[in-house]
Amino acid sequence: MRMGRGVRHAVVIGAGMAGLAAARVLADSCEAVTVIERDTFPRGSAPRAGAPQGHHVHGLLALGAEVFEGYFPGLRAELEQAGAPVWDWGEGLCAVLPNGTPPPTPMGMPIQTFSRPFLEHALRRRVRALEPVTLRDGLTVTGLRTTGPGKVVGVRVKGGDVEEEIAADLVVDASGRSSHLPRWLAALGLPSPRATTVDAQVGYASRTYSFPEGQAPPSWMGVLQPLRAPDFHKGCYAIQIENKALHVTLHGANGTQLPHDDEDFLAYAKTLRGPIADVIAPLTPTSAVRRYARTVNRRVAYHRLARWPDGLIALGDSVCAFNPAYGQGMTVAALEARLLEQMLRGRRTRTPLDGRAFQQRLARITASSWLMATIPDRAWERSRTAWPVKAGNWFMNRLIDTVPHDPQLYTAFSGLFHMTAGPLTLADPRLLSRVLIGPRPGTSLRAATA
Repeated sequence: MRMGRGVRHAVVIGAGMAGLAAARVLADSCEAVTVIERDTFPRGSAPRAGAPQGHHVHGLLALGAEVFEGYFPGLRAELEQAGAPVWDWGEGLCAVLPNGTPPPTPMGMPIQTFSRPFLEHALRRRVRALEPVTLRDGLTVTGLRTTGPGKVVGVRVKGGDVEEEIAADLVVDASGRSSHLPRWLAALGLPSPRATTVDAQVGYASRTYSFPEGQAPPSWMGVLQPLRAPDFHKGCYAIQIENKALHVTLHGANGTQLPHDDEDFLAYAKTLRGPIADVIAPLTPTSAVRRYARTVNRRVAYHRLARWPDGLIALGDSVCAFNPAYGQGMTVAALEARLLEQMLRGRRTRTPLDGRAFQQRLARITASSWLMATIPDRAWERSRTAWPVKAGNWFMNRLIDTVPHDPQLYTAFSGLFHMTAGPLTLADPRLLSRVLIGPRPGTSLRAATA
């Protein structure tokens, strides 16, 4: 049911996860929602040219899955029926950590794994079916329509040789890492927002495999071997996905050379601890090796601007983009859409959305995820590290070194990782003391893992 509270037509720039989630929320409030996408939509669940990270392993955290299920009821069942497996994080994950591998630990934390194009296709189909929503692809937004520096009233777009203007009461920038919003704001005479970047120089190489007919898949549903400065500069994340396929992403930090071809991919996997090399060696690749290196953490401080134009908000990677290795992007996008819903519902009748307040509240939503990603990534930087970052890294390393030997702590850490629990979970004296005491005597930081 549309609420009709002042935002009659909204334009969303970008049809990625953040844009689709925002369009779903706006469909409940607006008479019309137009989603503008630069790419041409693929017919099925194929990667888009503008989302090259779609070739690599993606994770939807437990909290993000809950939020998406609320906006798209039956989504999990639909994806499962189409082949995306559902499994318990504690039982199905083989976590190859520096100090060991936790044993299977039932957590009651259901996880569903799929390729990003598979999920995006399902969401795009759901959003397209919403009565107020129109998806337009093959269009590039070239600028904002304004009535002066204080109010945005639409966008200018170009498709081929044709240019047009689209009027809107609200413009949502969800165009991702390639956002031109800082330049557009400067053209309005507004100050440039400060951008903070943290770059661990992480790169990926990925491919998918199929299991031979009659061959049982491995007992685990996913393998996670994280990177950690300064010693563990190679890692991987592999998951079983739709179509009974195995999706494998190899990581390398600090400029580590990544594989280019079949032989290099297996050779790189053999340098890792854990089971991944033995599993993929007999399998048939179903894709080429794809590489990706645009993994810098970047946060634009729109929330600190003293002036912000009416009729405009920004969310998703256009505001705060994370190193994808931590799997937070899609979940944070879902939480930002939920914030948009709350603020739309909280307005007085016919009152415009307060864009500046939205950016300020959005900054609070991204703050903890930003720290989770950038504290370990700053450890790779060659510049002198501030003591709070050193302290944070020490604590996180101590925690991760302890969880292989403490199921309760492993469960608590998993809740923190999946954002179903907040950082205060670890303030419980019983858990905090275990972290401070550290791993049991006799364990080795470089213990071999099965």
